[in-house]
Amino acid sequence: MTWFSGETLLFLRDLSKNNSRDWFQANKSRYVTHVKTPAAQFSDALNQRLATTYGTDVKTRVFRMHRDLRFSKDKTPYNTHIHIGLVDAQTGASWMVGLQTDHLVVGFGRFAFEREALAHWRETVAGPQGEILQELHANAEAAGLRLSEPELKRIPLAWAADHPQGDLLRRKGIVWWNDHVAQDEIMGPDAPDIIARELQAMDPLRNWMKLALGPMA
Repeated sequence: MTWFSGETLLFLRDLSKNNSRDWFQANKSRYVTHVKTPAAQFSDALNQRLATTYGTDVKTRVFRMHRDLRFSKDKTPYNTHIHIGLVDAQTGASWMVGLQTDHLVVGFGRFAFEREALAHWRETVAGPQGEILQELHANAEAAGLRLSEPELKRIPLAWAADHPQGDLLRRKGIVWWNDHVAQDEIMGPDAPDIIARELQAMDPLRNWMKLALGPMA
């Protein structure tokens, strides 16, 4: 089976140039054929591979093309990318696949911990497990992965301003990204297998989260 195709990218590029409801409605059949249907089929196939590989339940979400405009100055109504999240029941984190008009990105982690989970994260990374994670971060960056940026400018007041795990304490979430997967990898018949293998680069973070934070993270 062919999952995404050149027609998928063409639709996304055309949408980026014609980001309006009228254009989208006029091209809805293209969207269904080249975006919505292959995204659902690909995400189901990738779900099965991840669930089998890691022995976990995986919940898939293909994010909507419609943008939430309530608090945005940008009023264009549609996203011009495909974003798939696959939630790992053992960690509460997600594997992520983002197909852009000009590149592909895959990742793993949590964009934002909820209140209790954030408190647990901070208590954990302030101790020895934080030292381990710092080393994993260094190894990941050396291997070419990109880490999400800390959300806070300052360390929370409960900890010293010069805390050795300050970078971790300033985070409200953590995601590792791989920006170096060729876009063609998601186009061919073996795409779910290839992307599942690429996501294995995130295993050190997943293993750490499973051990240090547990499923409620």
